[in-house]
Formats: sequence, C-alpha cells, structure tokens
Amino acid sequence: MKLATHALTAYEQQAFPGQPPLLQRDTLYTEALLAALVCDLEHYAAYHGINFSAVLGNGREINAQETAEDAPFKVGDQVRLTRQSDLCGTIVAWQNTASDTETIFIVEVPGLSYLHAETAANLTPAPPFPPTNTSFGPITDASQAEQTYISIMAQLPKALVPTRRALEQDRELLLSTLSSWSGVPETRIQDELHPMRRSAPYQESASREAKAASADFPAPITREAPTPRNEPGRTKQPPSSSGGPINSP
Repeated sequence: MKLATHALTAYEQQAFPGQPPLLQRDTLYTEALLAALVCDLEHYAAYHGINFSAVLGNGREINAQETAEDAPFKVGDQVRLTRQSDLCGTIVAWQNTASDTETIFIVEVPGLSYLHAETAANLTPAPPFPPTNTSFGPITDASQAEQTYISIMAQLPKALVPTRRALEQDRELLLSTLSSWSGVPETRIQDELHPMRRSAPYQESASREAKAASADFPAPITREAPTPRNEPGRTKQPPSSSGGPINSP
C-alpha cells in the first residue's frame, strides 16, 4: 500500500504540476487518475514490446494470493455456516469477487449435493470433528469420514459375514458422527452418499449449473485452491454468488 500510494502521488504531481493533491479526497478523481496511470503503463509496455495483458494477469494472480494469506480462513478449515441453520462443513476452495474487495469461501457440507459460497462474515470456526476409531484406522475430519463411508458402502454387497459385520458397525458409527457434527440428518447423508446416487440426468444438470456459475466466478476456483474432490458415487455442484446453495435436481 505504501509503494502504491507513493507511485500514484508521484504520478499525480507529474500529471498536474503545481496543483493541490486530490488523492484520498475524491473517489471519482482517484479512479480517473488510476485509469490514466494504467493507460500510460500500457503505452509504455507497447513501446518496449511487453505483453501488458500478461502483466495484468500476473499482477492479479499475486494479489489474489496475498489476499488469501490475509484471509481469516483457509482451505481445509472446518467452519459453521451461520446463515444456513448452523450447518458445519469444510472449506474446499475460495474465490475473490469481481471487484477483489471480498473473498468468497466455498464450503462442502457432508450429505449435501451442492457447495455453499459464503463470505467470512457468515462463517465461524466449527467444533473439531470428533475423532472416530474404525477398522480402517482413526478418522479425524469430515472429508475423510465421507470417503471412508463411501468406500464401506461399495464393499458391503460383496463382503463375507465376519467382514460385513465390522463394515456395518463402521458405517453406522461414521453416519452418526457425520450427522451430529454437520447438522445434516442421517437419512439425507445416507441417501446422498449411496453408491447408486449418481445418474446421467444429475450429471447433465451439474454441468449446466457449472456453466451458469462461471458467469459469477470468471476466474477458475482451481487457480487459488484444489478442486473439491469428486468421490465415487456423487458429484457436488458449484456455488452461487449469492451465498446460497445450488439445489440438486
């Protein structure tokens, strides 16, 4: 901020010598001065054979990374969605708004087929996911619990009796823990995480929603953070810019 202020002040003094400075006093004037500076920088780049579009793109990338470092939450944090009946989930990505003045956090809630897009003001830290001991080892977070649950459901049909009993116990334990932590009813989690949940119409609808969401989020989410996992048997849909969910069909 100090460097940018110094550069803009120096540019104003050169552009309007002898005139009283108006920076920080008039927003429209400051915007016009910034636009003039950017225009002159583009002329400078063109004269010296520099790709100005690439420079702008790189600058925005760096700005996005610096914004993320200062953000109150990061990918992997477990959060409570205060506007969504206090549901709990995991931040799987983030996205700056078009104006770069605010960060949207993408939250995956166990048992929901869509992702939530919320600002930091609508999120608080969630209680730690209860450590759950299973025959697969200790489960320490919601995403791991979901993946293990789906794996168990895929193994159950072919499991022999002794193994099946252990798998059933793990399944019930994970289902109960996921529900109590996230606030999503067990029946909904059970339905959403079932291996047969995927269908062709659902995939087509998800594709349409993704294209619609791209208008609200022009910069790919994967540029800032890992893409949410597509576990076998389900595909979560992208968020809406309004902070609410995109409903599944």
